[in-house]
Amino acid sequence: MPVPTPVVFLWDIDGTLVCTGQAGEKALTECIERAFGIPSSLHDVDYRGRTDIRILQMLLEKHSLPATAENIELARNYYLQALEAQLPLCQGKVHEGILDLLAMGPSQGIHHGLLTGNLRQGAQLKLTHYCLWEHFPFGAFSDDHWDRNRLSPLARERARQHLGSGHEPELYVIGDTPHDIECGRVIGAKTVAVATGGYTLVELAKHEPDFLFPDLSTPQSLLDSLFKA
Repeated sequence: MPVPTPVVFLWDIDGTLVCTGQAGEKALTECIERAFGIPSSLHDVDYRGRTDIRILQMLLEKHSLPATAENIELARNYYLQALEAQLPLCQGKVHEGILDLLAMGPSQGIHHGLLTGNLRQGAQLKLTHYCLWEHFPFGAFSDDHWDRNRLSPLARERARQHLGSGHEPELYVIGDTPHDIECGRVIGAKTVAVATGGYTLVELAKHEPDFLFPDLSTPQSLLDSLFKA
């Protein structure tokens, strides 16, 4: 279904494209234990929709450890090692409808990028594990900034560079948390919220996304809703 102007879907990863079966969460707590010898957990840490760097900062603060660049880098390296080990051990999945949506590409006027709180290497590990990485030639990641809202302008600029056509693309930010909705608004993108992560339809509706879906299992219905709006 060709669309009249270039369309860019900027995707969140966890809870939107895939469920990793808690591989990321396990790796985050494991990295603190391995780096600093402190048993850790994500209890009392509001990590949903946060960037990896921000989560590491929050975990260090939780354990009264200074969130210095050195400590964050140490935890980051252990996190990536732990994530690579955890992914094959956890029962994860690609969410329904995602493969069909990603199969729609430039010939239909649709381009896919990432707008994610994951570190770039973490995103690559996760999406390579689920055979999705090749669909995303550009994106913005936690390496770029710890603040999710600072990532969306970078994702927009990289989308423009990728298209290289001089045309302003129509941007859609797709995610499963209020943070995805918020960072989409920063760049004036249409926001698409999906209740396949930790937030319900009711919770997401309070943040007034432009579009709200229980899941993406019927891709054609999604596209009809977006492009007829």
